[in-house]
Amino acid sequence: MRVTVVGDCTLDVIVRPDGVAQAGGDVGARVTVGPGGQGANVAVRLARQGVSVRLVTALADDAAGRLLAADLADEGVELVRLPAERSGTVVALLDDAGERTMLSDRVSLDSQAVAAALHPTDWVHASGYPLADAQMGEALAVALAASHPGRRVSVAGGSFQPRAAGAADVRERLAMVRPDLLILHLDEAAVVLGDGPESVGAAAAGLAAVMPDTMAVVTGGRDGSAAAGCGLALAVSPDAPIARMVDATGAGDAYAAGMIAALLGAPWPPSADAARDAMRRAAQMGVLASQVVGAQGRISGERDPSR
Repeated sequence: MRVTVVGDCTLDVIVRPDGVAQAGGDVGARVTVGPGGQGANVAVRLARQGVSVRLVTALADDAAGRLLAADLADEGVELVRLPAERSGTVVALLDDAGERTMLSDRVSLDSQAVAAALHPTDWVHASGYPLADAQMGEALAVALAASHPGRRVSVAGGSFQPRAAGAADVRERLAMVRPDLLILHLDEAAVVLGDGPESVGAAAAGLAAVMPDTMAVVTGGRDGSAAAGCGLALAVSPDAPIARMVDATGAGDAYAAGMIAALLGAPWPPSADAARDAMRRAAQMGVLASQVVGAQGRISGERDPSR
């Protein structure tokens, strides 16, 4: 089966300062530059699991765009390249715990070009970032909703901001898309629901209540994950204590890729056992991804196309 991923592809600059930055000062840091972007991260992780995958994204013919396109080709990801004035760049500032603060220069996608690129495919996965985009998010939701017949649609992540207008837009667009699978972190689910659920289970149940045709999965790091909807009500605890993070960038994208790969060939909706196994596999990938530097750092069990 073939997956088409819609989302951003960025050049990531990861900075781990040696001390506290001060205005006018010069603080040493470990700086790593590599490929990233929520859409590209999911596509690459899927390709490394042997999934046939194409990425619909905007890349300019600049230095960053050429580097990123070459990297996707090396990973075995088919690139559907939409025009852009510049390629996106994200600076991730890491703290001592491995948590990141992102400074993002993202590029909007052309919704008409995206709609034309959704065929043929078996599964469409959309990053939450373009869906929340003020310029094209609504048009993308329309395109994703129209792509539903004959294929599955999933949405994941997006670091949604708790602004009243923005949150309402995201809720409306998700309701329009009616994704088969929705994967959000607890903080993102709280923005969508607007009532601040205190647990992953409550958040998953809340999402399923407002989107009854959707399997909603909510992750919470050390609190595990929960799924609800499509006749399911599951909670999955971490298999073991989560080790100290090195870099949280891309861990959620690894989780999404693990879920999609595990459920790709399964009947829909999945059985409770299939869903639970997929959530455990996804959680393991997310933890492993947090133990390496970079959103696409190679983890155990992934295929290396260079070998």
